[in-house]
Amino acid sequence: MRRMILFMMALSVTVVANDDDDAAAAAKLYEYFGAFNAKDVVEVANHIYSTPVHIAGGDSHRVLDNPDAAIRNLVGLYGEIEARGWKESVIEDLKICQASDTLALIDARYSRIDHDGNPIPPTIRTTLYVLQKIDGVWRIVAFYGHATDKRPSCGPVQS
Repeated sequence: MRRMILFMMALSVTVVANDDDDAAAAAKLYEYFGAFNAKDVVEVANHIYSTPVHIAGGDSHRVLDNPDAAIRNLVGLYGEIEARGWKESVIEDLKICQASDTLALIDARYSRIDHDGNPIPPTIRTTLYVLQKIDGVWRIVAFYGHATDKRPSCGPVQS
């Protein structure tokens, strides 16, 4: 009986730790969106990303080998989205899959909003972010744009 109680206590601590990790990983993604919206490329490149960062979506992919490459990539992206009227990006919801104590997958549904407050098409975008806990801090190590009708599942594989 004593072993069962100890096991249940250990299990409950694990669940709490995972909930804390989920919240901390989600907080890092909100921090990223805040820094992205503020166009703080130095913060993103040096304190939110952990380079090298792998980026993919559609038929393309690239690796940002270092913070300077990340800054160049961000500056180029701002040029592209600002040409479409971008003002900010807003998270709609997050789906978090905690793979381990140091690895989280976060699927973000978000919109890019123009200066009039309207979403820039496509209205909803989805990106899967891979976060790794490095020295106790969550960092983005990769992200992948994907179709909005597909979301990752944290549960067992369905056959």
